[in-house]
Amino acid sequence: MRSINPPRRAARSVSIKALRGPLAAAASGILLSLSFPSAGLWPLIFVALVPLLVRLHIDSPGPRDERLAPRGVRWAPWLTGIIFYALSFWWIVRLPATAMTLPWLIYPGLLALGLYLGLFTALFGWFVRFIRRRLGWPVLVTAPFAWGVAEWLKSWGEMGCPWANVGYALAREPAWIQMASAIGAPGLSIWVVAVNALVAAAVVSRRWQSRAGCALAAGALLFVPVWWGSGRLAAAKVVPLARIAIVQPNIGSHEKWDKAMQDSVLRRLERLTREAAASRPRPAVILWPETALPFYVRLEPVKLRRLLDLTREVGVPILAGYPDARLDPNGNLLTHNAAGLVLPSGSISGQYEKIHLVPFGERIPFQGLFPFLGSFDLGQAEWTAGTRPVVFTHAGPAFGVLICFESIFPGHTRRFALEGAQYLVNITNDEWFGKTAGPIQHADLATLRSVELGLSLARAANTGVSMLIDPYGRVEARTPLFVEAVVIGEVKAGLEPTLFTRWGDWLTALSVALMLVLTAVAWFRPIGAHGMDGDGATPR
Repeated sequence: MRSINPPRRAARSVSIKALRGPLAAAASGILLSLSFPSAGLWPLIFVALVPLLVRLHIDSPGPRDERLAPRGVRWAPWLTGIIFYALSFWWIVRLPATAMTLPWLIYPGLLALGLYLGLFTALFGWFVRFIRRRLGWPVLVTAPFAWGVAEWLKSWGEMGCPWANVGYALAREPAWIQMASAIGAPGLSIWVVAVNALVAAAVVSRRWQSRAGCALAAGALLFVPVWWGSGRLAAAKVVPLARIAIVQPNIGSHEKWDKAMQDSVLRRLERLTREAAASRPRPAVILWPETALPFYVRLEPVKLRRLLDLTREVGVPILAGYPDARLDPNGNLLTHNAAGLVLPSGSISGQYEKIHLVPFGERIPFQGLFPFLGSFDLGQAEWTAGTRPVVFTHAGPAFGVLICFESIFPGHTRRFALEGAQYLVNITNDEWFGKTAGPIQHADLATLRSVELGLSLARAANTGVSMLIDPYGRVEARTPLFVEAVVIGEVKAGLEPTLFTRWGDWLTALSVALMLVLTAVAWFRPIGAHGMDGDGATPR
């Protein structure tokens, strides 16, 4: 007699079969995008990758498996990445035309961004399928480490883009991100994918005991770090370190970069600065945003004098963002996106020059290898990159400055902590984002820097979001977008050096080492007696 599957098993078989087509990849891409704070569905991040992982698990044969992997499975991770990043950066198409040198590039640019960033998700898929085919290691075991490596490669170098790394979906949930003090934001991504992998294992397991075990393991891996984080917050004792003021002038690009309107720009900055300095007790420093002064300070001595006179008048140091220009020893003109600390004595005590420049916005990348790229004009500023972090020590407690999107790089920010910064300052001009999700996402990323290093962060943004963040990643003050504002508050004293401060991104380093070893062993291991690899290609 022909056996008949019980209804429950048959239903489960149908549900898993549904995850074997392209819909699985698309579902993961959509769920990932919905997990980020702008959509407000952050708990989805712990199951968003399950459809993709289930498909990779089912359709990735092992070394003793005679079947070939369906050709569609090799494209599934890339499809997930394309959809995820295109939806995450959808706001690019809503950027004001004035923010774009070539407005027609907006739609092709979004597509190109999705295709490019999606390649790193595709690389993740290649890692887990290749190791499964050659060594037999289950996809769900290697997935967290492979994802960590893929995100590290995505975030590295001149084209690095940590934006939308999956750990940042938790940025607004303080209890859920405390583990970043030990493993950093990159480690949070590995943790998130590990939970997804255990949920996927529960889905594909055939025995109820295995399903229950995987589900319990997923629950434990999810809630133990959160329980620890909640306890850490409950025991937190923050001590005021310094009183500071943040100026949010809300000046549009059409006004800032129009020479005829620069006088009105300076008058607004002067008015808001006097308001900040009049508060009692007086702040230790007043923070202006990135490029608050819309001119090259060394080339405009009359306008620079106004800044120096203002600082003398208010009697409070001002950290000002501005463009700077100077000649190198060979007579070449160097321009910088800079921040300088102006003292009441009428001197600039120090200057930090932005090190990590925005690719294509502030500089065409890879000019060190291919100098001719500097001749391309896409409307970029063509700043010269700075060479070293600077910690300012003449305005109360020492602080380091992150300019614009430098705040999204954990390793770069860590350098300031190692140089002795007692708190962090992030100055930015997100006006060009317009009223989109862009400036909100950018601000959210900065909260993880505080948790990783146990340092407070003050953020001064031209049009918002300006913030004060304590060493645990809790936002104590936050301005709306596109309003004029002055924020006055206390930055809190830093904590003892965290594990991430001391060891850096050690969990990703272990993941890279593991994947290098597995990939090297797999590369030189014979494929199998059937003579075909996992995608149906003939072996080398």
